[in-house]
Amino acid sequence: MGRHIGDFPLDKLRDYRPELVDKPDNFDSFWFEQSNKMNDIQPQVTFEPRVYPVPTIDVVDITFKSWDETPLNGILVTPKATKACPVIVCFPGYTGSCGLPVDHLKWTSLGFAVYVFDVRGQGTSPDFGKYQNGSRIPGWMLQGIHSHENYYYTNVYKDILMQLKWIRSEDSPVHQTKLGVMGSSQGGGLALSTAGLDREVDFVLADWPFLAHFRRALDVALSGPYMEIVNYFKWNDPQYKTHSQVMETLSYIDSLHFCETITCPVLMAAGLEDAITPPSTVFAAFNHIRSTNKMIEIYPQFTHELNPFHDEKKLEFLMKQLENKEDIYEY
Repeated sequence: MGRHIGDFPLDKLRDYRPELVDKPDNFDSFWFEQSNKMNDIQPQVTFEPRVYPVPTIDVVDITFKSWDETPLNGILVTPKATKACPVIVCFPGYTGSCGLPVDHLKWTSLGFAVYVFDVRGQGTSPDFGKYQNGSRIPGWMLQGIHSHENYYYTNVYKDILMQLKWIRSEDSPVHQTKLGVMGSSQGGGLALSTAGLDREVDFVLADWPFLAHFRRALDVALSGPYMEIVNYFKWNDPQYKTHSQVMETLSYIDSLHFCETITCPVLMAAGLEDAITPPSTVFAAFNHIRSTNKMIEIYPQFTHELNPFHDEKKLEFLMKQLENKEDIYEY
């Protein structure tokens, strides 16, 4: 089934569960400390209703000033005149933005409210982070790469921790009866990491996640953001003198290392011809998730692309979350 471009055949992928040899000894304590720090900071949030032509929804534009005062743009899309409902926090793909309300009408049609924020520095939002290194490679993967405490994605995860705290607070426009996370590519990796960081997340949808199993990804990915790191070594460090330091930094934000603490329902997807987030990295994450209510949908001829067939699967999964069904999936 499928041609398995550049990666393991499907029978090996199903069982691929690599040892977490790169997970730092202080991984849990580091993120516990970061979470506590974010709990002590009160974000400044402004929101303004938007006039929108669809009469069945409300749209709110949000500016979320994060822990370092970086203003992150976002939107909230809700069923009309709804003050309490299940909530999905949706994370954008790499270089993407909070997008347009029309992107989320599928989910509001089921009764969900959807929050989406720009990832710092991406979309239309700035990044006020101060990074101590430069590189010859465009993108965000290398910003602060020599220090896990000041790495770009460490800062992104801290933004997300603050956003979840605010969404659950009385200051949020909508009271959440359930809270799930969703995303594709970068968004999928952020969804997995978020569910591992925040044990109160109720469900996860992660399509072909990026940011998972860096050691494998850097060996087999052929395009996309992983190549920023590959090309960094070629053009900035051709003899790999900083390799150990770079891999240590990445180990603190690797979504794979958060998966063991995920116990809520999970739906994932992989394209077997995906050269950007290779299927072995996706299966590595999936096979480390502890939830007994998990499923991975496999698309043999899909690459790293939009997949309307999988959107149908996501709608079905979300309906089960509304109905509180606890099906145990097998793949």
